[in-house]
Amino acid sequence: MFGLFKKKVEVGTVITDSFAPKQEVHTQQGVMKYSKNISKLSYKDLCIEFSNVMAAKHNLMMIPRGLDDATGNQRIITDLVDKALIICIFKFGQERVLSFANNDLRRVNKLIDQCDQEVAANPVPPNEHGLRLFNKLEQYF
Repeated sequence: MFGLFKKKVEVGTVITDSFAPKQEVHTQQGVMKYSKNISKLSYKDLCIEFSNVMAAKHNLMMIPRGLDDATGNQRIITDLVDKALIICIFKFGQERVLSFANNDLRRVNKLIDQCDQEVAANPVPPNEHGLRLFNKLEQYF
């Protein structure tokens, strides 16, 4: 982590803004569009996207919000959790990801968060963060 917030990276091919994420995969159409978009990324940019998704989630959870924003923030956080899962399924394959936890997505999401926290303990640029996160998850998937 870079201070309280994870660092934002300006890269044209990255989909998720770590400081201003939007709800994008809450519909089947959104999932399909996001899946198509990540399939077009280079491996380096996929690593950056994964890092930005996790940074955006971290940033939303760390910024104090009023009750009015809580529901909207929770929707975006859920969207980011889904994006991380979609990225892992794209990278490792659906069978490998789902078989890790016997189809229990809560355990998969918990693993992704745990690995992200371990990787974030040693701050590195986003492309390196994403790469290290993939390498750590490879041990489980």
